[in-house]
Amino acid sequence: MRIAIGGISHESSTFSAVPTTLEDFAQRALAEGPALIEQYAGTRTCPGGFIDAARDFDFTVVPTLVASAVPGEPVTAEATIELTRRLCEGLRWALDEGPLDGVLLALHGAMVSELDDDGERYILHRVREVVGPELPIVVTLDLHGNISQEMVDLVSAAVAYDEYPHTDTWQRGYEAGLLMARIVRGGVRPASALVKIPLLAGLQRQYTHAEPMLGIKHLARDLENESGILNVSYLPGFPWADIPITGFSVIVAAEGDRLQAQRAASRLAQEIWNRREQFVVQPVPVDEAVRRAMAAKEGPVVLADIGDNPGGGAPADGTVLLEALLRLGAKRAALAPIRDPEVVEAARAAGEGAVITVDLGGKTDDRHGRPLQVTARVVRLTEGRFTHTGPMSTGMTVDLGPTAVLELRGQRDGCVLVVVTTHRYQPTDLGIFRSQGIEPTAQQILAVKSSVHFRAAFGPIACEIIEVDTPGITNPRLDPAAYRKLPRPIYPFDRDLEWRIDL
Repeated sequence: MRIAIGGISHESSTFSAVPTTLEDFAQRALAEGPALIEQYAGTRTCPGGFIDAARDFDFTVVPTLVASAVPGEPVTAEATIELTRRLCEGLRWALDEGPLDGVLLALHGAMVSELDDDGERYILHRVREVVGPELPIVVTLDLHGNISQEMVDLVSAAVAYDEYPHTDTWQRGYEAGLLMARIVRGGVRPASALVKIPLLAGLQRQYTHAEPMLGIKHLARDLENESGILNVSYLPGFPWADIPITGFSVIVAAEGDRLQAQRAASRLAQEIWNRREQFVVQPVPVDEAVRRAMAAKEGPVVLADIGDNPGGGAPADGTVLLEALLRLGAKRAALAPIRDPEVVEAARAAGEGAVITVDLGGKTDDRHGRPLQVTARVVRLTEGRFTHTGPMSTGMTVDLGPTAVLELRGQRDGCVLVVVTTHRYQPTDLGIFRSQGIEPTAQQILAVKSSVHFRAAFGPIACEIIEVDTPGITNPRLDPAAYRKLPRPIYPFDRDLEWRIDL
């Protein structure tokens, strides 16, 4: 049993001003052939799950290409064509070496390309041209996927992450590998149903360890335990993609019974719709959030800069929260990251211990705050590399590029440590601070540019978490006027919408 493995993954924001080129994939993750196995074996990732499933279920993996980039603008045509070409070349090579029994792909579900609003559809069409219409293809998907019927029709089964933060990527890769073994050896024939719900879900309320998603997750697991059901996936979607398929999706695969899959998907979809009001986010104003954090008797208090989340395509150089921390006199505070290669270069030229005056942040666009003129002491300089040891992407190496830690003095003897990086990074691991000589548990305030993923690593050490109403392209206060392609009517833009699906 020979199974090809690979994948191309990107979460694309049509509101982002940060390009997504081939170089961006190369900077974050791009591995081909044997290097794919070397990079992902032993990691808690989807490809790592594929590899471990092959070991446990006794099949041979044939590596092709795995590529991913930090969320940003829709992927350029050049990058889409080149990466898909290399993935397909790997598949052709695998077929030249002998028969293939299936393909396992780690996709995202919210990739938009200059070539196609539905990036996964584009990739899967090219893959089908190589392997034919009958070969089993099982894909993993991010919980934030915006799903089309055509994408579902192109695969044998889709397995989406259950958790947000995405602490179960390895488990879903392993599950996909098990399902592939059942299809090839056991004769299982998945029949899938997709239900689209006219709901634009705020990202913070997609957190799966609290309501409304916690109850949805439990119902999905109950449905999955029913005889004949192979997988139940719930995908709240990625709201910052102005495309016709954006919104909440439910995918259910049953063993040869599409009607059973449809009934289960409809039941879960109706429950999601019944909870629609709970998906609206009400973040805390910036100054109020900072004052609450400063007044807390214990720390650390985590301030989530949700408007400038690079994990949603934002530039990670927003300054609004930092300005408030300095103006209000926050002490024992640390913020990560601000991406500003110019400032990093100035810090490296001056050296550790030097005092520099620079314009920090606010250089990508005018939606995340203006550059701050600051005088700062260069506390530490590093190459910006560390390995994830927390619950997300465990074992994967992060490359922030050359990095500087700056000490900024604020009002009333306030002090803020800022991690300034060359590359964008969403803080999903405590290593973003510890690798730079900052112990997060020793801080009163930790400010992180993230919507939800930070909770996996920072939740266990936080005395309180505050979602801050910072401006930016990932702010959850969505503007209906900004959308042109989004299907309407949709909640919460159309609050009087009545929707019901026949069970």
